[in-house]
Amino acid sequence: MNKKYLSMAVACGLMLSTSLAFAADVADFGDEEVVVTATRTEKKDIDVAAATEVVTAEEIHAMGAKTASDVLKHVNGIQYDGLGSFNQNMGTMTNDVIIRGYKEGSLVMMNGQPISYRGKYDLSSIDAKNIERIEIIKNGGSVLYGSEAVGGVVNIITKKGVEKNSVFFGFGNRYAQQYGATIADENFRFSYSKLRQKSWFDVSSPAKVKATGSQYAELRYYNHDLSRENFNFSFDLSEKWDVMYNYAESIGNYDRMITSLYPGYHQPAQVGEPYQTRQYTTTQHNMQVNFHDNDWKATLFNNVDFIQSRGDTYKFNHGTAKYYTKERNHTYGIDAQKTWHFNKSDVTAGFTGMREAYDSTIRNGSVRSNYDRNNWAVFAQLEQKVDDKNTFTIGGRETWTTGAFRNQNYSNFSAAGSWLHKMDDENSLYASVTQSFMMPTFSQMYKNTDMATPNPDLKPQKGLSYELGWKQAHGAQTWKAALFHTYVKDNITASWETTPVKRYQYNNVDFRNTGIELSCHVENDSPWSFDYGVTYQHPETKSDNVKKLNVKDTWENAYGRLQLDTGVTYKMKKFTSNLSLNYQCMRFSSETGPNKEVKPYLLSSLNFVYEPDASSELSLAINNVLSRRDRTSNSSSDYYTEPATFMFNYTYKF
Repeated sequence: MNKKYLSMAVACGLMLSTSLAFAADVADFGDEEVVVTATRTEKKDIDVAAATEVVTAEEIHAMGAKTASDVLKHVNGIQYDGLGSFNQNMGTMTNDVIIRGYKEGSLVMMNGQPISYRGKYDLSSIDAKNIERIEIIKNGGSVLYGSEAVGGVVNIITKKGVEKNSVFFGFGNRYAQQYGATIADENFRFSYSKLRQKSWFDVSSPAKVKATGSQYAELRYYNHDLSRENFNFSFDLSEKWDVMYNYAESIGNYDRMITSLYPGYHQPAQVGEPYQTRQYTTTQHNMQVNFHDNDWKATLFNNVDFIQSRGDTYKFNHGTAKYYTKERNHTYGIDAQKTWHFNKSDVTAGFTGMREAYDSTIRNGSVRSNYDRNNWAVFAQLEQKVDDKNTFTIGGRETWTTGAFRNQNYSNFSAAGSWLHKMDDENSLYASVTQSFMMPTFSQMYKNTDMATPNPDLKPQKGLSYELGWKQAHGAQTWKAALFHTYVKDNITASWETTPVKRYQYNNVDFRNTGIELSCHVENDSPWSFDYGVTYQHPETKSDNVKKLNVKDTWENAYGRLQLDTGVTYKMKKFTSNLSLNYQCMRFSSETGPNKEVKPYLLSSLNFVYEPDASSELSLAINNVLSRRDRTSNSSSDYYTEPATFMFNYTYKF
């Protein structure tokens, strides 16, 4: 029997063989921090054999974060890659979560289900007011969650249940404004928000462009008239069933303007005129129906994403060319699991079935592409308690596809194992080994645009991660330390070529990284609480410029080596303030030649909250406090932080 069908039969057999299992009471961990994502079951953080971070709704509120992106860019071990105001995106050029120096392998989920579309995600579309907590697992998660979880997992858990009704409105500099409302009761929650900014902002460094012959001009990108709209709805149908729907639309206008003319330029175009105009619209629909009954969990999910761009290219007054692209990404399916509890062991097994479809239209309909495939997986995990101090966990996942274009289907088995040693009630040591697997997306293999060349022969990437860690929860202090090493074979990476024309193409090049992380959280009865984090690592990628450099098997530096994070919160009666800082240095960007070092960046946010009574709240959020012009992109293109921005809000609760 084929191994994938044998694996499926074993998992289904485990799920149906309930006679040996007994129902467990709902776990009660008191006030201790609980992590669900790492093992698909509820566990105290100190009992999880993985590097984890949890950001709560209270912490998000203190930070003054507007979106999920604002939260994650201040988490230790995560590098921020974004562009434009309010983390706005340009089509598929989204704000990325780079976990431990690995860009393409971060799986973003909402309530335990993937919301990524062809490896992309728009974190700026998720309103921070709808987030109950964010769980981050900084290690390979392919065994439990499948493709895309090579570098780690981000699980955004949305709010449910009783909450005060509220309305809010706010305004900020550069003609920014926002408003929204939340209505909720015991079983129902509805939330709506909209954010706008009108004024122009220079998002990129100048580019020298040939107009004709030997004549050159300087061009820059500016964004303006940005908007982001979010609607979130959840409803408890019963104690076991609930539904959730999240809608988001992001619109951004990016114009490429002529900002300077080089000597000898004689074309009719003038400084201040546009060279390109682009409007990017991203629309997301995330729907879930969830079932939970003791140790049974199942979710029906349906995610639909539209990305559209349109505009004009003026060609230095030598005619106007229309530009139009549109794509639709659609994933739907089911994810189900069951946990059995024995004397000293727990077994979790489940399956996932998903249909993935990708449709795109390029250049006013002259080029069309439609691709789909079925993704299947079965997984199982055994947690065995050896004695009161030692627990080991082993797991495996069989993944395969059917019905793919050109019969380009994949099949892979991944395994993971970990050991946890409880030194005492406050300290634990752990070690883990994790295999990972990631399939290429349709857009990487087949999409053909003015700036991209398809590569239908891409290989799936496979990784292996090792980690040693220590956790301590001592009174008001929580300490975490981790030493890690990751190697990814055939990492799918975009390389930029300038000859014969300027294009990028996805290729398979290896990736490796070794590093250490240390973090501390301090929260006691005093008004002050602190978060500190430091990560030192050495991410490298095999050169994708071997032909140009005439070298073989050369490793190049990638992304950042040193990251320092700090957060300070002060609470006193009706007043709360928070300062969050993220400093990264020894950064390297991918180029057409050897990767080069770029300047450090310092991301900063400052927030003040005052609640004069139980019904009112005033807040002032300041982003990029020092108004630095820092390069946030990690590619050959330069994109910069927005100058200092502020947003003043008033919220009325009833």
